[in-house]
Amino acid sequence: MSVSSGGVPFHEHLELLQLFLSHRGDIVERIQAALKPQGPPVEDCFFAIARHQSRLRGQLEAAHWGSGFRPRDLPGLYNGLADPGEMTVRAFHLWQQTRWPGRNGRVHYAHTLFNLYVIRCLEFLSVRLWDGGSSESGDRLAALQRVLDDLWRTTPGDQPVFVRDARWLVQLAQSPATDNLGAYFDVARMIAESFSVDDRLVIHKAGVCMAAGHLRSQTRHYATTRELAFDDERLRLQTRTTNALDFALLIQELVPLIEAYERACEAGDRQTRLELAGVICQGVSPDPELFLNRVDLLGTYSMHEELFIAVDGDGRAAYTPMGERHVRLFEEYRTRMGRAADSLRDDCQHFRPRAGAYSPYGALYGFSSHLLEHMALKALQPEATTRFSLEDVFVDGDAAKLAWVNGWRQLPHIAPAVAKQFDYPQQFAEDMFGRVERALQRTAPLPTGRLVIASEGDVQAHPYDERQLLSDRHEGKCLVSYRTADGWAAIGKGILTEILAAGRDATAAGLPPAAADVLKLMLLKR
Repeated sequence: MSVSSGGVPFHEHLELLQLFLSHRGDIVERIQAALKPQGPPVEDCFFAIARHQSRLRGQLEAAHWGSGFRPRDLPGLYNGLADPGEMTVRAFHLWQQTRWPGRNGRVHYAHTLFNLYVIRCLEFLSVRLWDGGSSESGDRLAALQRVLDDLWRTTPGDQPVFVRDARWLVQLAQSPATDNLGAYFDVARMIAESFSVDDRLVIHKAGVCMAAGHLRSQTRHYATTRELAFDDERLRLQTRTTNALDFALLIQELVPLIEAYERACEAGDRQTRLELAGVICQGVSPDPELFLNRVDLLGTYSMHEELFIAVDGDGRAAYTPMGERHVRLFEEYRTRMGRAADSLRDDCQHFRPRAGAYSPYGALYGFSSHLLEHMALKALQPEATTRFSLEDVFVDGDAAKLAWVNGWRQLPHIAPAVAKQFDYPQQFAEDMFGRVERALQRTAPLPTGRLVIASEGDVQAHPYDERQLLSDRHEGKCLVSYRTADGWAAIGKGILTEILAAGRDATAAGLPPAAADVLKLMLLKR
């Protein structure tokens, strides 16, 4: 099933969610009664009052997985959208380590699980908005927002409000890791074709903020586990080589935001200008040098050989439609960022992290769906803060917001030493922002070498184990790969940083004609 092929009765599912909301009290009572070992699944509590709609059960998840978003199996890590069943298991673990709650405590958490289930269904529906054609997408989005508003209107005031804006659900639904990387680009294209300018900008803003936060957290994880400084060449090499998908999606999400930023600058709209500047600065923060000072290398790093290039039976290489779209958007990114950099340099000072206050540059999480999990698990404590939502994670805040973020992992069953590892990292936030500021202040271009293709040279493809090669190729780690009589050979993207970013030229040699053509396309040379 493709993202544009239909597949689920959209309005029937909305009506089902409205039915659930109208029977909230009954469903919550069933959930609290089920909060015991060997209790029935949370979803049973919903469909106990919707037996005639049982055919809809599981339909949204199946359609989501069929569209390419089946979560990848990650040993030892839950990889999926925030799920009330998973959060029930975690609550049981906490209660077993502390004490089992009475009825009031179970009812409180049952409301949390109720909300989480409805949010999960809305996430699935958010990537079905265009199934009826782009002309219906806006109306469907408005209907989704009404259900979300109704959810929070009927929710007790002591419950966390996970997400307020339905447009953020589109990106949240894509947060778990999956093996079908093309699905992300399919959705990106549908977003561009399906909504009003204002709705698209909010969706792009959500995508940039959450993707950039994920990559910053990944950088800190790599640096901490490998005991590397943030400016260590080994850290830079690892993060650049593994992030082709994220870089490509960030570029595509940033283009319309930079366009809107330029319009706000020209119109003198200061509020919109600063709001967009803050998002754009977050967007380039995973690797400011690459996104601002080495844009040519960014283009090649963001290219995905498997998705963006195809070789026909005669050995002729060409961009796929997905690749053509990405190259066009990259060129637009290069042009627009070149124009906007001076204004961003003036504006970025407004987002410098302050001691004692909160900055999104210090938010730490794996996938963005984990943020909802943190809020849900924290709801087990009666004093949990509830006035902030997902959107607030990516906006500067005062000491109260800092305490909210710091409190996510301060739970009674988590050892203090473990929780301390995830304390809000003020110095890390300052370091991440400082890299953006320095890159914007750099006016002279950084020396970058060229990679040319010839019959003789200093860079040659190396033999690869087939399983490793196919994995690396799928993850976008290769500049070019091809079969030989003895197996597979490839040139990795590491040379972009190891050689070209050091200001040295390199020559790729010994490539078959088709592989040489692929490499030219990866280097954005038609």
